[in-house]
Amino acid sequence: MKKQIVLALASVLILFSFKSNAQDETAFEKGTVVATIGYGFPDLYRSTLKVAYNGYKSKTVFGLGPIILKGDYGIYKFKWGHTIGAGIVLGYNSTTIKFDYSHYNKGQGTYMDYTETDVYRTITVGARGSYHFFTKEKFDCYASIGIGFNVNSAVQTTDNPDGANIVVSKRSGMYESFTVGIRYYFTKNFGVYSELGWDNSTPIQAGFALKF
Repeated sequence: MKKQIVLALASVLILFSFKSNAQDETAFEKGTVVATIGYGFPDLYRSTLKVAYNGYKSKTVFGLGPIILKGDYGIYKFKWGHTIGAGIVLGYNSTTIKFDYSHYNKGQGTYMDYTETDVYRTITVGARGSYHFFTKEKFDCYASIGIGFNVNSAVQTTDNPDGANIVVSKRSGMYESFTVGIRYYFTKNFGVYSELGWDNSTPIQAGFALKF
């Protein structure tokens, strides 16, 4: 009889252990590593430059980015199931503005049209913290904050013989981000993500997530 009771208790403990482990297998835990690559839109910095150059004729504005790389590592899990993560942020953004303008040419003795191209680039390096407040097997909802530096540069070229072709390294500015996001995993290690808020001069970003 005692052996049967012991076996019954052991079976209950084993089943409870399996059940607990199954419940703990959520999308983000302590020790989980997630890498994401995303693209932000719309770029508000680029939109601002469009307005700033609005007085010029034949204006063309285009660019690449922001491209945002992020890493997230689970460092602590609370008893109530929420998890804190920490990681890094790397970003790249490039905007090119090409426009025509009139300038007095001394040799010709008249105003002539010239073309100027301005290229603005920003490289972001920062750290971030995340709070994962709702996680399931495939879903991971979180809020995050980030801080770091933006390394800015500008290149200006023109076909005006009286103009100057210059490369300007602007002073690095502060990088700050505040977002809420969600990740959905199609498989155990691969999924997609989206974040809303402010990050790399854009309110929306989306891309792919890899979990390790």
